[in-house]
Amino acid sequence: MVISAGFGMTALGLVSVAASLGYAGMPGTLTVEECRDVGRDDGQKKCFGPVHATDGTLLDEVSSLDDEYRAGDRVAVRRVAALSVAEGRQHIGMPGLAAGMGLLVAGYSVPYLTTGTFPWRGTPRLGAAPCTPGPRARLTRNVICAIGACIAGVCAIVSLV
Repeated sequence: MVISAGFGMTALGLVSVAASLGYAGMPGTLTVEECRDVGRDDGQKKCFGPVHATDGTLLDEVSSLDDEYRAGDRVAVRRVAALSVAEGRQHIGMPGLAAGMGLLVAGYSVPYLTTGTFPWRGTPRLGAAPCTPGPRARLTRNVICAIGACIAGVCAIVSLV
């Protein structure tokens, strides 16, 4: 379950990065109607409004973005499934970090799921012979974790440039 959640988080993050860069999703414009606090104490704001496609058709009556805008601002977005993602490379930092963290979680889980020995229990799965992660499982974990760290780092740096 952990590995599928990690890869799912990675897929969602990479799709959001691709949409922010203009490679995925349907282009449109979100017209901000209101912004309000959604976090408890950290002052996190979400802005809400309708999304219209470039041809003028309504894609979504109420969509949201996590950035701060003023009422009436028009923001270029990409619609992917049920998500509205703001366009521009400055918006790939958080989705890139999510993608990288998903790979780190999945990469850490791979050796333990392939060998049947879980580090938090120290016992094998029911019916599985006890064994320890071998060099191939550790190499797989290290490669997946390194790719995740690279994705997270590159996206964070690109969003700041």
